[in-house]
Amino acid sequence: LAETLKSREGWHLFLYPFAGRHVHLGIASLLAWRAAQLQPATFSMAVNDYGLELLSSTPVDWVNALPRILETRLPPGVAPPELPDDLLKEILDSMNAGELAQRRFREIARVSGLIFQGFPGAAKSMRQVQASSGLFYDVFRKYDPGNLLLTQAEREVLSQELDIARLQHTLERLRERELDLRVLERPTPFGFPLLVERFREKLSNESLADRVARMVQNLEQVADATVKPRRAAS
Repeated sequence: LAETLKSREGWHLFLYPFAGRHVHLGIASLLAWRAAQLQPATFSMAVNDYGLELLSSTPVDWVNALPRILETRLPPGVAPPELPDDLLKEILDSMNAGELAQRRFREIARVSGLIFQGFPGAAKSMRQVQASSGLFYDVFRKYDPGNLLLTQAEREVLSQELDIARLQHTLERLRERELDLRVLERPTPFGFPLLVERFREKLSNESLADRVARMVQNLEQVADATVKPRRAAS
């Protein structure tokens, strides 16, 4: 099941593989990467245990694009742990295009002592640490792609954050099943939690509970307006 929605925020895609948060994070990164190869776009992502959301500020023709994007191009007879080279490359490219590998590299660089965190009582701010690790990450990727710290970051993301074996199993399962794509006018009970999940990552002086309550109130008003004419007609 996939759902598309146009809102004031942009164009939403909701997909529900029911494969767990870690797998959905990898699928969201991979789908965003593949979609960006078809047309220039920037995506925001949200995941939970049931599904994932991709949000773009520019229109995306998911009706035609999603069936193509979900193709995994797996050769027959490949065992799940043995990722095909093209799929593995796409996953690594999607990680590098996003922030998964960079966040993992930041922690590895800190533990390894590559980044100086300041003297006792005069520690560097988190922004300074992030800037330092980001600079090392960009330089290594451009001039030393075989760096062991980069390799370790990619290995940890693949094994710990994305659960790569289950990711491939899920992609195979999605490819074999019929895609049911629905165009929505408002979020469904499955899509609404993903919207809330994405709100957690935003900066706002309004509490999350207040924002969710306002969204629920708007949905209830729309539902009441839909139900009352039906009751009057009956």
